Amino acid sequence: MENLPFDITDIDAGEVQALEDTYRALRLKFKVGLSGDRTFDIKKFDAFSNYKDISVGGSLLINHPESGCYLTFVKVRTDIPNGRGPGISYFKYQVWACATLRSDFGRMMVRRETVVDKILDFVHPTELQFKDDLPFSKKFHVVADDKQKTGVAMTKAFRNAVMEINADDFVIEIVKSTLILGNAQPLDPKQVVYFADAASKLSRVK
Repeated sequence: MENLPFDITDIDAGEVQALEDTYRALRLKFKVGLSGDRTFDIKKFDAFSNYKDISVGGSLLINHPESGCYLTFVKVRTDIPNGRGPGISYFKYQVWACATLRSDFGRMMVRRETVVDKILDFVHPTELQFKDDLPFSKKFHVVADDKQKTGVAMTKAFRNAVMEINADDFVIEIVKSTLILGNAQPLDPKQVVYFADAASKLSRVK
C-alpha cells in the first residue's frame, strides 16, 4: 500500500483501496499537488449539514496554479443501530471538487430540476429563472439567497459550463466565491476525475 495523503483512521480495507484507486486515477489525469490549507470550512455548506461527525481528511490541488480547483476528501461517520446491542459505526469518504471562482455569487445551490421542484415552484416561486436561457432553466433548479447578485455572477459562459456536466447525480453549492461540486455517493475514481475536470473548467470561466 502506498503512503496516502489522507486520514485513514477507522477506515476499512475496502475504503482504503478505493482511496488508492482514486489517488492513482487523479495522478494519471492531472498534475496533483498536496494542499496544506486546512481553512476549508465544511460548516458553511448545506451539503454537509445533516452529518453528526464529519471532517476533512485530506485535500489535493488539481493543475495548480493554472486552475483554481482542488479536491476535498470529506470523512463521514455512519451509524447503524442494533436493537440487540451496541450499534455499528464506520467511516466512509466523500470527495467533493472545489473551485475558487472569479465572482461573488452570494449563497446559492444548483441541481437537476425534478417534477416536484416544478410543482412546488408553481405554488410558491423560489427558483432563480433565466428567461434568456430557457434550456438551462428547464434543466436545472437554482436557489439563491440574493437572486440579483447570483443572476449577475451566473453569466452565460458559466451556465454553459454547467450545462456541459454530463452526470445525473450532482449538486453545485456556492458560498461567495467558493464552489463545491459532487454528491454523497460512495467513492468512484472515474466520477471523482470527472468532477475534478468539471470544477477545473468552472474555475477558469470569466
